[in-house]
Amino acid sequence: MRNMIAILWCNGKTPSNDLIKRVLTKGKKIFGVDGGAEIALSLGKKVQKVLGDFDSINIDEWKGESEYLPDQDMSDFGKSIKYLVEKGYTQIEVIGIDGGSPEHFLGVWAVLAEIEDNVKIILYHEERITYRIHPDYDDTQIYIENGKEFSIFALTHCNDITLTGAKWNMKNEKLSLSSRGLHNQGTGKNISIKADGIVVLII
Repeated sequence: MRNMIAILWCNGKTPSNDLIKRVLTKGKKIFGVDGGAEIALSLGKKVQKVLGDFDSINIDEWKGESEYLPDQDMSDFGKSIKYLVEKGYTQIEVIGIDGGSPEHFLGVWAVLAEIEDNVKIILYHEERITYRIHPDYDDTQIYIENGKEFSIFALTHCNDITLTGAKWNMKNEKLSLSSRGLHNQGTGKNISIKADGIVVLII
């Protein structure tokens, strides 16, 4: 199956030019979550559609380039991810996710936990990258430099998680949302993660 990548631009702190250049590579289509679409447009980026309930934009300026997502049981961020999955996107790369209130911050992690589809979701922060790892994946391998810190958090309970290639490894262990996976270190080779729940890797 062809890998379809979408950029989802959220209505958070405006990303730096350096981050935008790293993420917005050729061929990736941009979708905006409510006001995130206007931030992208103000920086000269073409937005395919604005998604959400339109409570922070002038919808008259987006006629023909909008998709109203009215479900009030999920955030605009979550609804936008579900919309892109339904459109066939297999990888969603998110920018503009930083900033905002504590409940906004927790709401982002909640969405990563409640999206059941195995779509790949990557959050780009200014100094970090967050990878969502779904139990359907065979295993996730990512190179981490020797001594470089990374963290792993279980967003849903894991009865069986294995981590290899790190300074502190796990083998077929249980893991719930806790600080146990905070501040591990790479060893100059690929780490490998396999879990039966949803986890996030932050590098």
